[in-house]
Amino acid sequence: MSIPFLSKSRFGAGLQCPKRLYLECYRRDLRDPIDPTTQALFDAGINVGKVARGRFPGGVTFTQGPLEHDEAVRETAAALTRPDTRALYEPAFTHDDVRVRVDILAAAGKGEWDLVEVKSGSGYKEEHLADVGIQLYVLEGAGVRVRRACLLHVNGQYLFEGGAYDLERLFTIRDLTDEARGARSELLEALKAMRRPLREPEPPSIAVGPQCKRPYVCPFYTHCHDGGPEHPVDQLPRTSPKLIEALRAAAIDDIRDIPEDFDGLTDLHKRIRASVITGRVHSDPELKRALEKLEPPIHFLDFETCNPALPLFKGTRPFQQIPFQWSDHVLHADGTLEHREYLHDGSTDPRRMVAGTLLQTLGRRGPIVVYSGFEERIIRSLASVLPDLSADLLPLVETRIVDLLELIRAHYYHPGFKGSFSIKGVLPALVRDLDYEDLEIREGGQAAAAYVELVASATQASRRDEIKSALRAYCRRDTEAMVRLYQKLRGAE
Repeated sequence: MSIPFLSKSRFGAGLQCPKRLYLECYRRDLRDPIDPTTQALFDAGINVGKVARGRFPGGVTFTQGPLEHDEAVRETAAALTRPDTRALYEPAFTHDDVRVRVDILAAAGKGEWDLVEVKSGSGYKEEHLADVGIQLYVLEGAGVRVRRACLLHVNGQYLFEGGAYDLERLFTIRDLTDEARGARSELLEALKAMRRPLREPEPPSIAVGPQCKRPYVCPFYTHCHDGGPEHPVDQLPRTSPKLIEALRAAAIDDIRDIPEDFDGLTDLHKRIRASVITGRVHSDPELKRALEKLEPPIHFLDFETCNPALPLFKGTRPFQQIPFQWSDHVLHADGTLEHREYLHDGSTDPRRMVAGTLLQTLGRRGPIVVYSGFEERIIRSLASVLPDLSADLLPLVETRIVDLLELIRAHYYHPGFKGSFSIKGVLPALVRDLDYEDLEIREGGQAAAAYVELVASATQASRRDEIKSALRAYCRRDTEAMVRLYQKLRGAE
């Protein structure tokens, strides 16, 4: 029986889980839809890859898609023979029924080449070695003389000084040649093992486990968990690997089956266990008392930020968190609700305008309700980079911040949370008539990507207007959700 060609992505899938590889090859229709944040990360990675090519300029780009792989192989072979070829972008190779497209293949002189795998992250991860190693095996098997097999990643310490990127400093190159060759026998054994199940009519029977989320969440996660327990143990938040291992060793996969005295359970775990067993809400009266102490005007604050791998503004570094928007719903003593907002839509660094407008809306009195410690960290970062405003910014977090997330986590649990205390996990369980489904932007990562598009010089005016409208609607929904949660938990509705 013939089996499909493997690729470097399928090889990585096989290392994660044989069942995932089988489904990638034969049942891709069962994949989970790509969520907006993940898609934004993919798109950002593609952009980093294109910029990285400037580190090895003057190359030939191969644009053929997966279905034209053999054609790309032929054109790659021809380009390798030309003496003036300096670099190849996405060249194609096949060996041992494995197909790869290399990010960059750079001429190293004397007929040798440097294999360069580009990653949009800021450092080396264990799974990168297999990625580079399988490519090196295929290239050398195809007759390419590889001098070095390298990983190129973003240098998180690079300080952008404006103008064109200094690519020598923006990117770091790590030579993995020796490690990749040293791991070859292990990789080939893995390759042999992962091919065996592909000859079977059904996918291998693999129990769900840590591999479902390591090193990445499997795209078949929903399929493999379908029909599982209503309250699986991996819904328990902040669990240690030791506890998860002990639960699996005891053949416990449903929270309701955990003995009350099971070793390693925290007080939060015990609260969740009791709630899902009884089907009742756990509500500590301290939560309502804490909310009743808040005196109007009560501000409900949310930031949107971006942390692009390729810095946008002078004086910033890769992956630095940059706030570009805030929303503030203000609940007044007479019960009226007022909404204020700011979105920086220019091409300049937004932080000073964000900080200045924020101080105006928050004034000097009234608690500031947030959801998680994120807003406090952003305000502190603004105080750090804008020392002339720090005396006004720091009191916001030192005396006025109230974290609704921590109050809920400490005092409340609804079985509908399904182990999640995120606002998008809590809101549907408590406020049935408000969600994010009607919005164009529904997640923070998607908002960050939209902002990068907003400030890009090539973005058309009509598209910019669409993005601004979508960003305002999303950030507003976050603070509106906090207001509704506050009202529900305080007993006002």
